Amino acid sequence: MGFTGSITTLLIALLVLGVTSSRVVDLLTGISTRLKFPKFLLSFVVLGLGTSLPDLFVSTQAAYQNQAELVLSTILGANIIVICLVLGFVTIIKGNFVVRETTVIENFGWLFFVFAIPFFLMFDGRVSAIEGLLLLVVYLMYIYNIKEQEALIRREEETTHQIFMKGLQVKSLWWAVAQLLGLLLIAYVASNFIVDSAIVIVKDFNINPILMGFTILSLGIAIPEFAVDLSALRAREEEVIWGDLIGSFVTELTFVLGMAAIIGGTLIFSFEKFLVAYGFMVFAFLLVFFFAYRKKELSRREGIMLVLLYCIFLSVQFDLVHSIGP
Repeated sequence: MGFTGSITTLLIALLVLGVTSSRVVDLLTGISTRLKFPKFLLSFVVLGLGTSLPDLFVSTQAAYQNQAELVLSTILGANIIVICLVLGFVTIIKGNFVVRETTVIENFGWLFFVFAIPFFLMFDGRVSAIEGLLLLVVYLMYIYNIKEQEALIRREEETTHQIFMKGLQVKSLWWAVAQLLGLLLIAYVASNFIVDSAIVIVKDFNINPILMGFTILSLGIAIPEFAVDLSALRAREEEVIWGDLIGSFVTELTFVLGMAAIIGGTLIFSFEKFLVAYGFMVFAFLLVFFFAYRKKELSRREGIMLVLLYCIFLSVQFDLVHSIGP
């Protein structure tokens, strides 16, 4: 298979995975609403996990094939895209994107904690299965913390169980679960094609796996994130968007990375290749926190700044990869 065939297979598989995952998010939302999950818990946990499904499948499959650099670049790239491109474009479309002060303050400490734990685990250039289990524990701690927050937030909200997307009414719970399982199987098959095609492109055409993860893969798996947040934006559900973005951020660095380490055994890599990307990810988050905390909203100008920051990141990463070498 030539370069054109490999890239075509990769793009088709990414599209299938993106569309499938978007439908999975719809079903998860419908099931959660049918079971009367509060909106705050729904947006942070259900949507955060649901929109991270493409990365979960791709990362675990790549870890199983001992492609640690592909795993880490996809996870870090996905988070940078979430905070820069997804939030940036949503803010540009919205104009003035309001954020509740309690949302920023209550989650800042947790996000700082989530930044720190993977950083120290990755510093020695390896993430073992035991460390992967530790990351899963951190994720469960995060869910418990969100549940405690929800008890406070629910008193402020009267529209907890409203649905913000079309077609989410689940009439038959068992049929919805059956569809969910079928879609997850399709997503798993698509992830196999994605990883296999990416490995062929990397090996046969001398493309750096880190750049592959930071660009094509992470952009492709961001499709459900864009779909969910644009739907929530149309329904004027800013809190749902913030919950999804923060939930995805935490899920990537804890649940997705942890599962990849457990399935892959031990991820071994050169940490210096990812240090700049990790720094960009933290800087982008701190920038958003500063904007949101100072004015309690993001403006269209700040959304443009976030998009430009992603362009700067790609430029720096291209130069870095070529200077460090394979």
